[in-house]
Amino acid sequence: MRYLWPHGSVTALLFCLTLVGCGALGGHGGGGGGKNLTNPVTGLTATAGNAEITLNWNAYPGALGYDIVRSTTSAGAVPGNYTTVGITTTSYVDAGGLTNGTTYYYVVVAETSASVTNPSNVASATPSGPSTNIAVTVDFLSNAHPISFLIYGGALPQKLPTTVNAQSTAFNYDVTAVRWGGNGSSTYNWQLGTANAASDKFFEDLTFCGVGGAASNSPCAESDSVQFIRDVEAFLPPIMTVPMLPWVAQSPASNGNGHYSFSVARDGAQCHNDPQNPDAGDGIALTSNCDAQPNFLTASLTDINDAYVPLLDDHSQACPSGNCVYRSDWVAALANAFNSSGFSHFYEMDNEMDMWGVTHRDIHPSPSGYDEMASVYLTEATKLKGWDPKAVRLGPLSCCWWLYWNGANSSDKAAHAGDDFLPWWLNQIYWRDQISGTRSLDVFDIHAFPDATTTDSGGSPLPKSQLQALAGTIYRDYWDPTFVSPSSTINQSATSIQPNPTIPFRIPRMRALLNTIYPGTPLAISAWRASFAGESDFSTALADADAYGIMGRENVYLASRWTAPNPANPNFWALKLYTNYDFTNDNHFGEISVADTHNGDPNLFSSYASVGLAVDTPKIIVINKDPQNSVQVQFTLKDFTPTSFTSYTLSALYPVGIAASNSQPWSSVQYFPPYSVTLVVINGTFSGPKEFQISPDSMMVPAGGTVTWSFTGGSLTSAVFDAYEGVPACAGTIALTGTNKITVNAGSTPGFCHFTFSNGSGTQGGWIIVGNPAASLTVAGGNNQIGMHGTVLPVALSVNLAPGSSGGTNPASGASILFKTNAGTLSSGTTSGSKVIAITNGSGVAAVTLTLPSTAQTVTVTAEGPYGLGHPTVTFTETSQ
Repeated sequence: MRYLWPHGSVTALLFCLTLVGCGALGGHGGGGGGKNLTNPVTGLTATAGNAEITLNWNAYPGALGYDIVRSTTSAGAVPGNYTTVGITTTSYVDAGGLTNGTTYYYVVVAETSASVTNPSNVASATPSGPSTNIAVTVDFLSNAHPISFLIYGGALPQKLPTTVNAQSTAFNYDVTAVRWGGNGSSTYNWQLGTANAASDKFFEDLTFCGVGGAASNSPCAESDSVQFIRDVEAFLPPIMTVPMLPWVAQSPASNGNGHYSFSVARDGAQCHNDPQNPDAGDGIALTSNCDAQPNFLTASLTDINDAYVPLLDDHSQACPSGNCVYRSDWVAALANAFNSSGFSHFYEMDNEMDMWGVTHRDIHPSPSGYDEMASVYLTEATKLKGWDPKAVRLGPLSCCWWLYWNGANSSDKAAHAGDDFLPWWLNQIYWRDQISGTRSLDVFDIHAFPDATTTDSGGSPLPKSQLQALAGTIYRDYWDPTFVSPSSTINQSATSIQPNPTIPFRIPRMRALLNTIYPGTPLAISAWRASFAGESDFSTALADADAYGIMGRENVYLASRWTAPNPANPNFWALKLYTNYDFTNDNHFGEISVADTHNGDPNLFSSYASVGLAVDTPKIIVINKDPQNSVQVQFTLKDFTPTSFTSYTLSALYPVGIAASNSQPWSSVQYFPPYSVTLVVINGTFSGPKEFQISPDSMMVPAGGTVTWSFTGGSLTSAVFDAYEGVPACAGTIALTGTNKITVNAGSTPGFCHFTFSNGSGTQGGWIIVGNPAASLTVAGGNNQIGMHGTVLPVALSVNLAPGSSGGTNPASGASILFKTNAGTLSSGTTSGSKVIAITNGSGVAAVTLTLPSTAQTVTVTAEGPYGLGHPTVTFTETSQ
């Protein structure tokens, strides 16, 4: 076992410089370059634990560090083949790759400025303890798909000291993308490097910190967004947030300058104010119970002008005050900085705009509405592409589960026929893009903090042990079709086409929405975290490791942890197991996810498998979330012949480093210590054929509906519904409709249906999210008309939307209906073209007029109802003569 030094440890760096051959891994050839000192290390003892052994020894005068030899024979416990080097304490927990019941022998030597000592006495121990037996099967020909390396991103990373990294802007480069975001980014002033802290801190203007400053002893390591891109893009893709609110901050607030929204002197006594700036209040009138029953103040224009300056799109817009900031200028500067690298120009379109009415209630006092969130996005996303043609736009960055489905305005959902918010928003963007003929949404982005209850019935925090256990289970929220959420907020209400409202099943639901409504749009999760017991607690490292594995397996395109792991915390080392496990900057978890199944309790055990592009070095992440029991894993590797392996272990007993084993012959039975994350890197030979792919791998369909799949890579031999994680097989049918087509007819019961397709050598699985039965769309008038070419048909083409059992409101007023014609011109209100959107009235009726084409022909007009209500369609047939 060799210990991989913490990146950024100055002590480790200085120590390594004194050793001959101490390279990136901290190992050396075992001699120190001089004669052994006569006096040995004394008092070495070995104490067995559960899949681990604790070593202790006496301090050696003048020692710079200690090196350890481990062997399975007493004869092998001699200096020369060091398994662990550079230990600076007089104790060490060997917790990686040990097998219960096997005796291990150890010796220790000390490194001094002159040489190394003679070896200590030999100490031995035999680990033992309770162990859980789990079978893990990795099938290299099942569910293979690429893993996006962008899922290991983080926001506000630490800036490391230049004594560790020669770069003057040395960021934490173990993340794979760096997000510039958060609540303050919605009001960021790029000229001043400031943002309004909004409800997070008394609506004060502050210096914006795009990079955390703790590691460099600086209050803010980076506030210049353009410089941030220049600093980061040499190594990592930056993700920039573009404000879509009409105001940005002034210079930082201080006593007397008034750069905050709610002045106590002007607006009256308030529930709380800033102790360092007592005139800055929280915008809540002072009453005896203002915390429990807040009376929110309304910011006047004077208040707003004190804290903000206008943010305009470009210089064609008037700036009466003469003091405005322009998006076009800022984006041009950002684009110029982006262009110096080959990375994509990622832009998040603001931050949680569905929370504007809460977070930024001084400048946006009303809840964000459906129509506002679509129209503002479309306007700014379209203009952004003009300012930076290489822009990759992410939206809508919806805050949280309840708002995914209900929106921020409690009356807005009913005003849109009961359509769920995210399906409605995505539907609206897709249809508007069809009308304009160009894409405005490049990546569908949500925030996904798994919902959980972390307090007891009296509001007090749960005991730490319960919070730690919760962190180990909560990411089942992302993927498990049987996981009933422990939070009452996971219930998107009864008026929804979505099935199983208490089971989040978050990522498959989102991917089904995307594949159904706006095909070809990838999924991003730009803010996530579940550090219930604290960022520095080891349970957070286990939870993060689980989240990274799930997002790779479940086809997430981009993700950014809030915030990036701190190198002082265990979860930083969990990240390194995926992105840079042996400190070479190029060895990481594989590029292709493959099927990994096990029979363990998902609350206590997880595993994830991958292969590289060369498919000859599989990697398996094993997460033992049990704080007491080790795990004995029986591995079965299908279509791969293993020869040897190396393991890299992060454990609670040594939580700020990675212990790496020497390469050893493959063993199908391995032990993993309690509370640990281990990466197993395997060498061998892959023997199977190339995997085939299906597209898409998940869809949303109403009960009784039909969907078609296609695939590549040979002829399909079978397609079946099957049970998955306790979810029973579906009552629908699957029909082979060609060598590469499958038609699925959903059953009549809402729920989650898993399917498996095979081409004889490999398999692929996926999901149908079966919702309530679709609403009905019927022709209300205007069908089968005959008119002279070039004229307007006398009767409007109208449809009636009836909610039925879809979960929509009755009458279905406020629903968007897309009309499309193959010839002629449609008109709806002030818009016209071959595609237009009409809104249903109080009776659920939407209508358009049709101007016939200039030639005689049959004209076909199709009307489509909302995807969120089942996407019903009808067709009109008109004659131009």
